[in-house]
Amino acid sequence: MGNAIPKTVAVVGAGTMGSGIAQKLAQEGLATILLDVNEPALERGMARIGASLDEAVARRIIRPEAKAQILARIRPTTRREDLAEADLVIEAVFEDLEVKRELFAALGTICPPATVLATNTSSFYVRELAEVTAHPERVLGLHYFYHPAKNRLVEVVPHEGTSPEALRRAWLLQERIGKTPIRSADRPGFVVNRYFVPWLNEAVRLLEEDVADLPTIEHVAKQVFGVGMGPFELMNVTGVPIALHAARTLGRELGALYAPSARLAAQVETGEPWPLEGEPGERGAAEVRERMLGIVFHVAAELVDEGVATIENTDIGARVGLRWPKGPFERINEIGVSEALRLAEAAASRYGAAVPALLREQAQRGAPFPIELVRLEVDERGTATLTLNRPDALNALNPALMQQLAERFAQASAREDVRAIVLRGAGKAFVAGADVRWFVERIEAGEIGEIIEFTARGHALLRAIREAAVPVIAVLDGLSLGGGS
Repeated sequence: MGNAIPKTVAVVGAGTMGSGIAQKLAQEGLATILLDVNEPALERGMARIGASLDEAVARRIIRPEAKAQILARIRPTTRREDLAEADLVIEAVFEDLEVKRELFAALGTICPPATVLATNTSSFYVRELAEVTAHPERVLGLHYFYHPAKNRLVEVVPHEGTSPEALRRAWLLQERIGKTPIRSADRPGFVVNRYFVPWLNEAVRLLEEDVADLPTIEHVAKQVFGVGMGPFELMNVTGVPIALHAARTLGRELGALYAPSARLAAQVETGEPWPLEGEPGERGAAEVRERMLGIVFHVAAELVDEGVATIENTDIGARVGLRWPKGPFERINEIGVSEALRLAEAAASRYGAAVPALLREQAQRGAPFPIELVRLEVDERGTATLTLNRPDALNALNPALMQQLAERFAQASAREDVRAIVLRGAGKAFVAGADVRWFVERIEAGEIGEIIEFTARGHALLRAIREAAVPVIAVLDGLSLGGGS
């Protein structure tokens, strides 16, 4: 199906998301086609890109001369026929199923069979678009997050009939442009919105039930989840109607726990943003904390239970896409699985849902969830690939990552069928050295002995790599600093 990594990419729709996706592609050096229905729409899209690049220049992210170079890589057009030149097409039109289906039916005839067709939908099944397209095996979802030129997360969503080659080419493109891809099954909400939208909705339910006032809910959510903006401010920034639309979509597919609060619909009717004024108080704060955590724990465990995503990708989605300091499963481990189960059970009981078996069974084991930071894969040629999977921290080495890397390396080295070992990092870095934040925390806690032990383990790992009986290859396709080098 064509070249491995697409060289020319088309984006259909020059709105907020489409123009941002096109900007990111062009910034990374790709020939980019941007299509919309008329010239005014294209002009608005190009103006958005220009303004975003001006901001990047002002913040010294790019040089002044780079703006013209980036814009020169984008070819605006109203001619659908121009899409035939693309190796991959990303649909980013507004969320109307029939509009999208008409477009995909047309793409099936305009684009050669080798062209990968992707949708940026957040509301519909990918299969609903694939089924109207010639060669549905080349269709998948690429769900980017706002602002797509800045936010590194992308959910890669194959439907049941997506070919391995189409998936591989789309995945390689995301890595090529510096994105952090996570894989999702073709299920409502995919990964991140599956728990993020209920998090927003639960905040509104707490307000509707008068458990606490808005400033208190906002403050507690920011404090508990370690974020700069709470649910109400986030809805104001991204659009309150978008939150309502997302909750309605999930509610139709997944039931009462996901259905939108009546207060959310009422706020949309006013046409006004949420009023954020006022000081937080103590009334209801404890219940706000428990319910906001409980809804996230329930949904995160449920989506992993259903096979939508792995534990690791669920957490990466939160850290990269939402900029939460810790993902749902890291928080579950932090407060204890039994306590997390209690909070999730309360959420399930409140909305008539079943408690996810994954969470109940882990609580019965009395152990935290295992979180895989290093993946070991061995192919048919005997090549063992160790992937360091902490992309949001640039794969910086902390004790957990170091231990898993040592264990996986020992496992690969002990296998008789392994002829070579490849080390690579997920995301835009190979290894950004040691985790400085962990060092600072240990120093402040007076735990110098832990740092000495960590350093000794690092030396032992490096000796094992140097003395390995098979070739060891480091794939330096990103930053390599300190201990990574």
